[in-house]
Amino acid sequence: MLQEICLLLLKGSALYFIGVNFIYGLLLLVSWLKIKHFNQNDKNDPNTDLPSVSFLVPAYNEESLIVETLQTYLSLPQENKEIIIVNDGSHDQTMRLLQVMYQLKKTDDPSGRLYQSITQPNLKVVEAPHMGKAQALNFGLLFTRFDLVCTMDADTIPTSHGVEACLKAFKRDSKLVAAGGVIQVLSGQELKNNSPLKTRAQEWLTSFQRIEYLRTFVCERLGWSYIGSTVLISGAFCMLKKEAIKKIGGFSPRSITEDFDLIVRLRKAYKGSNYRFKTFPVTTCYTQVPRTLRHLSKQRMRWQMGLIQTLFQNGSLFLHPQHGVLGLFAIPYFWLVEAFSPVMVFVSYLVLPFSLFFGWVNPFHAILFFSAGLLFNLMITIIGINLDDKYVSNKCTWSISRCLLETTLLHFGYKQLNSWWRLIALMKAFGKAPSWGEKPRIELIHQNS
Repeated sequence: MLQEICLLLLKGSALYFIGVNFIYGLLLLVSWLKIKHFNQNDKNDPNTDLPSVSFLVPAYNEESLIVETLQTYLSLPQENKEIIIVNDGSHDQTMRLLQVMYQLKKTDDPSGRLYQSITQPNLKVVEAPHMGKAQALNFGLLFTRFDLVCTMDADTIPTSHGVEACLKAFKRDSKLVAAGGVIQVLSGQELKNNSPLKTRAQEWLTSFQRIEYLRTFVCERLGWSYIGSTVLISGAFCMLKKEAIKKIGGFSPRSITEDFDLIVRLRKAYKGSNYRFKTFPVTTCYTQVPRTLRHLSKQRMRWQMGLIQTLFQNGSLFLHPQHGVLGLFAIPYFWLVEAFSPVMVFVSYLVLPFSLFFGWVNPFHAILFFSAGLLFNLMITIIGINLDDKYVSNKCTWSISRCLLETTLLHFGYKQLNSWWRLIALMKAFGKAPSWGEKPRIELIHQNS
């Protein structure tokens, strides 16, 4: 009886992972079509009369990098822009640095919290009590002048081409509600001409995350976007209409992942094929990632809890035909794969050694199945690298041999740790209070030209 149960669980897990990889392969194919289609249209779209945009950047204890990252925003070639920094009650030198470096002067705004830079007319700083990222964004939104808002994190470096691509999209498509692009990992600490230097990550943990970001954005999210099923545009770079944010009451302070929650609620408010949410195959920004396992575990557990929380609170989307492919395919996929895959991984790793020990499973078959999965993942990585180098970032910073080694190594410990963190988060998802918290930052260094 026990043998039959174990074999049944293993067969079910095998079919589950085969199905997941099959869907992933289809998304990769669709992503390639998206990239090809985008590049053809982008070449024929002139860079003229682009709409104005307000960059909204919440900052909490960002003294190690706020001046360097802010300089990259100010150096963007787009003229019709404003940058609004919301100092969310920082207790370090963030506000002091901004006052000294940009000569801030308090305005006559009724709130008494708005500062204007004397040296940079496009820069405003809002000083607020600490209230968390979602509320900081909502508060900063009150001071924006333009109809388009681009939310970004204080540790992200925007790219002019990414900003331009999103602005072009809003110009030509009046039904576009929100847009983003490919987010790349900031591998080093050095900036030159307000852009990251072309360096390869030196730390294995950063390298593993770089592979993850490549596969997530280039090989998966572009595919979801092409079939009209975008449910997440990262808050590290999300350009959207201000009226849309106001329509749903702004960012939710009760959400652990305010960016995911925002897009899902917008999809509910703007249902149907008349409104569009897009992820474009262009690098929009570079962002810092955790460099220790402790910080990485906190990030991944927060992401998983936020995923469960958002899906649960918006359960009406599940298999709802009125929402088309989004409701019938994308949302079920996020439930079955993104939310509950840690359970399937846990079952597999629990039952397989037990079955091998008692001789119920042929070791050769187990090794063959694992090898096939690894080869498939190596193929995904190679294709993703080629798509990124040729079409997305146009920066040859990938080493094929090193990336193949990294993809192989992350299957021996790193992926298992991620599954374990997500499993713990799954069990805690309905009892954890949401928080933004303070994230560790790495100081940035700006080289002289």
